[in-house]
Amino acid sequence: METINNTTLILSMQSFTSSTPWFTSNQTSSSWGTSQPAQGVLTRWLFEKVLFLSLMVVQCALLHPQFQHSSSARLSRLSLGPPIIGWWLCYPFRLPLLPFQDRNIFPGFLAAIMVFKSLEWTFSPGPYHIRTLKIVDGTPVWEKESTTKISSENSQSNNLADLALWTTLQFTSQRGFRWSWGPAAKGNENSFLQALLEIVRLQLVLLPCLGFVLYSQDWDSYDFDPRKPLLSLGVPSFRGLGLLAGGIHSACTMFVISCSIEMISALPVLSTYLLYPAAKRIGLPSKLVELANPANFPPQFGSLFELSSLAHFWGKSWHQKFRRPFLFCGGKPAMSIARALGGSANVQKISGVMGVFALSGLFHEYPMYAFQRAPHPYPRALFETLPASFLFFFLQSFGVILEPLIIPYVPRRLGGAKLWTAAFLLLTAPLFTRDICRPAGMFNQYRPPHLWTWLDILIPAPIAARIL
Repeated sequence: METINNTTLILSMQSFTSSTPWFTSNQTSSSWGTSQPAQGVLTRWLFEKVLFLSLMVVQCALLHPQFQHSSSARLSRLSLGPPIIGWWLCYPFRLPLLPFQDRNIFPGFLAAIMVFKSLEWTFSPGPYHIRTLKIVDGTPVWEKESTTKISSENSQSNNLADLALWTTLQFTSQRGFRWSWGPAAKGNENSFLQALLEIVRLQLVLLPCLGFVLYSQDWDSYDFDPRKPLLSLGVPSFRGLGLLAGGIHSACTMFVISCSIEMISALPVLSTYLLYPAAKRIGLPSKLVELANPANFPPQFGSLFELSSLAHFWGKSWHQKFRRPFLFCGGKPAMSIARALGGSANVQKISGVMGVFALSGLFHEYPMYAFQRAPHPYPRALFETLPASFLFFFLQSFGVILEPLIIPYVPRRLGGAKLWTAAFLLLTAPLFTRDICRPAGMFNQYRPPHLWTWLDILIPAPIAARIL
């Protein structure tokens, strides 16, 4: 549970349960309207959700070190995998359709995340060990250490309370900072004032970028034209305006996504600056006190302007919330297949990179098929719609593989690695932005700029989208 925001994976399930439109009859109305749900349908959905979440909790708990020598625990995890994975794969497509203006893409992403978690817990040899946040030269860090060393440093208790805490932390973990499988990383070093100012900075970056993206939309054609905001500002039309506007639009989309994710994570972390000293003052157990330590919640993103390479951008600068599932479910199987076929070490490495980005592409493509089910202005159909989001992420693997051969030939006076990285991202970005930036798309939750008030300026945009 490296960010407080990870608990939304569970809390949001409750919000879906209480949201009546999702539990209407599973038949599509010709008017795209919704009706009151039958009590039996609501009860069935509640039962199914509780059942499969409970099975996932059991599957997760069986990775605890106390079960590492139990063959029955391993077989239980293996047998629980297929029904859990199958249920979550179907989940977003079984939800009743809302009018396209009111749809949310979150159920699709939630389902994909749960599938990844269950796949890992099904096939992982385990066990997983908790590692502690250490202070090295005055800096909080998680060090990459051997499982044996972590296990010897942290004796695992077998009582029910510790097992419940361990399971909760593992279930809600994404970046894995607390875990033996997580990467080496620095903890959060910001003070409360710095964290608050960071949220202000994020809002100042997010609003103009969001305004540019939304103003580019054309609800008559259900498309977007990046030149529209520039022309409305009085920029004269010229031959390269479309290319310039497209680059600005892609950059703005990147900042809208990154600032939104960072802000959603950073807002709850503010409370830890008050909770942590209060928890220590009242004498809570050290394990519970450390859960509220602000140092446990570093920023989601690194510097997006470093651009030293595509590998660094996707592996360090961009958020790493799904690094573990992409490696475990995509990279490692691809490397194993290449090894089994007699591939060299380089071939195995290349296969792993392609496997990671292929799975990333599927992760971003899959929810859109549920989100854009007919009736929709531009319905998404398998084998009929160009899988542009998948292609964008899969193409990144070719950039990562080829850039060691290309970067040395890019003159440093022109930018060198920075020019290569920025150019590749901007040239491939339209594949992704066309999928998510059109009207009735992923940014449907935000109000059009002409409806903004002073509240939209003051309230963090992801929160304003929900309450205004």
